[in-house]
Amino acid sequence: MAEPLIWSLTTEQTATSTSDLAKLAAAGGAPPGSAFLAVEQTAGRGRHGRSWSSQKGGMYLSVLLRPPVDLSQWFALSFAASLAVLETVRAQIEAHMPGAHMPQTGLKWPNDVMLAGGKIAGILLEVDGQNLIIGSGINIAPVGAVGAQRIAPVALADIWPIDRAALPSPHDLAAAYIDRLAVWYESFCQSGFAPIRTAWLQNALFLGQQVAVARGETMISGVFHDLGMDGTMLLLDDSGQTHHIGTGDVKLLGS
Repeated sequence: MAEPLIWSLTTEQTATSTSDLAKLAAAGGAPPGSAFLAVEQTAGRGRHGRSWSSQKGGMYLSVLLRPPVDLSQWFALSFAASLAVLETVRAQIEAHMPGAHMPQTGLKWPNDVMLAGGKIAGILLEVDGQNLIIGSGINIAPVGAVGAQRIAPVALADIWPIDRAALPSPHDLAAAYIDRLAVWYESFCQSGFAPIRTAWLQNALFLGQQVAVARGETMISGVFHDLGMDGTMLLLDDSGQTHHIGTGDVKLLGS
């Protein structure tokens, strides 16, 4: 079993990306559990190399880890990080909007965190030698469009009361997220993917519904039936065949 990590948070005003900060720190001997926050990214990126809007007013964070398990199991930490973000966002809304109606929140396969029908956060895993870098971005202030986007972005400010002075700072949000990520990371090190998978499914959007998955130029549709133990989406098509989807952009049919 891995020794408990000592988590730390370093903040920079500007960076190309927090992933670059983490890689540089790792090359310099930074220990696992080191987290890097940037107030603004000049070259933020998401899945498949897509641009991630990184203006001031968001939480842009990368965490350096060295999971004590085979690299083939590291995918689970994308789902763990998604859960940590979701729990952080919900906790902020509950703490600062007591009694208010909780807008719909949930997880969209494989790594999007959704709020009120829009994408508030995303997760990106990068392997760097013996290191795993978990990149997370949470929209706090309203977000402008950057290129063609699959899902409209949403920010905490979009559902916040008139007094936006009460919005959490990127640092405070990052600290709260790291606390939740630490819990899920310990769970992963002790019990693997199973408890993460269970919790993720409890918060999954579109589960049991008809979806279409775009994979390059091809499209496959069916019912989002389950989440495999390897992180794949199990899609049941009209003929009764189950497809194991490893990557793709998911859309709810009829939406």
